[in-house]
Amino acid sequence: MQRFSWLAVFLLILTASPVQAQASRSASAASYVERGNSWLAKGELDRAIADYELAIAFDPRLALTYYNCGIGRNAKGDRDGALSDFNRAIEINPRFAEAYNNRGFIRYARGEMDKAIADFDQAIEIKSRNAKAYNNRGAARYVKGDPDGAIADYNRAIELDPRLAEVWSHRGNARRAKGDLHGAISDFNQAIQLNPRFTEAYNNRGLAWQANGDLDRAIADFDQAIALNPRLAEAYANRGPIRLRQGSDAEAEKDFEKCLALNPDLKPLLEQFIRRAKEQRTAKS
Repeated sequence: MQRFSWLAVFLLILTASPVQAQASRSASAASYVERGNSWLAKGELDRAIADYELAIAFDPRLALTYYNCGIGRNAKGDRDGALSDFNRAIEINPRFAEAYNNRGFIRYARGEMDKAIADFDQAIEIKSRNAKAYNNRGAARYVKGDPDGAIADYNRAIELDPRLAEVWSHRGNARRAKGDLHGAISDFNQAIQLNPRFTEAYNNRGLAWQANGDLDRAIADFDQAIALNPRLAEAYANRGPIRLRQGSDAEAEKDFEKCLALNPDLKPLLEQFIRRAKEQRTAKS
């Protein structure tokens, strides 16, 4: 069973200059879009969305306005609203690769993997050198149980842009799932080299070290993940069972308590990890 392989890094691509792209449109609409972009960059999501809606009222033909509004809605957790905005952007501009990419992200988050893959396919067809779309399609293929297809997409993404740390980490997850622990650790090393503060890469490399039998290195990586993000419940869930196997019961219990305090929904999975750790300790003794 796979343990906390992170595939969450989908980079929503914000088009920063819709005024230039739509210079012939209404000056009023362009002004609201420009101000909406400024609010969005500052994290003022409600104000950004309000300005995009005003821009749409002045000129409903601007695909970029719907697109940027969709980014704002997604950031607020309104996936249905974001999906509607990306749909409208694509209706206006069927060659809008980034809109397909971001609609695919929403569909991925909703668990609609086939539809997500179809959107990433379309984004790649329009822009064949879109590394992020290959990365995202690889993530959806991985979730569908196709690690080979995922690895093929990650390989292409790395060819196009080897600086994307998340792609190396994602490929490491797929390689670990196939039992290629050496390759997985190599990928996680590269991800961490590119981004030394990449919490999930440390967490995932820790899982690879654990599967490889190197428990001390696994704990060191979980320690680092927690140091970077003390609210990462998964890292406590992963470190605790190793401490239990090693006889550090009090420290393990602290990890279990911290994990559940941060994310009570992990209790069923954590109980499986604890049961397995106890079985392993008994077998070893």
